[in-house]
Amino acid sequence: MLYLDIDGTVRQGKDDALGRFVNGPEDVVVFPEAVEMMRRWRQGGGRIIGVSNQGGIALGIVDEANVAAAMIETQRQALNLFDKIAYCRHHPDAKHPEMARCWCRKPKAGLLIESALELAAHTGEIYPPYMGLMVGDRPEDEGCAAAAGLDFQNAAEWRKRAGVGRG
Repeated sequence: MLYLDIDGTVRQGKDDALGRFVNGPEDVVVFPEAVEMMRRWRQGGGRIIGVSNQGGIALGIVDEANVAAAMIETQRQALNLFDKIAYCRHHPDAKHPEMARCWCRKPKAGLLIESALELAAHTGEIYPPYMGLMVGDRPEDEGCAAAAGLDFQNAAEWRKRAGVGRG
């Protein structure tokens, strides 16, 4: 199982050329290197799950419909290589306690575990952590990998291995 952070790993995010958060499908720019690495993983028989913190929903910065539309566009630009994309809509600074506390916001492992269990129920496959890899660009991604018992790789280093486009 390949678990991929979305912003800054698969698509440009605030810290990349975009310079701000992805707020809708018009903001989505997927890295060609990420698509190539995803394609290689799938050719090897692997599954791919995208995971993302989308706390702007809880903070009222972006509505969930725009986040969902951006995820659909991400899947389209990634050539439909994701088996599942999941996101956390909570943020610790949210005013409502239901939106401020959760088990799914990275660095917690809930989003990964829920996604793997859902995919396993759908496919009948089992995804043990020793066969998994988490790729991300932030400390919370690395913490999430550790919490889930997964190996971790830095997104920029992972994309460099693709050998296409920019490095």
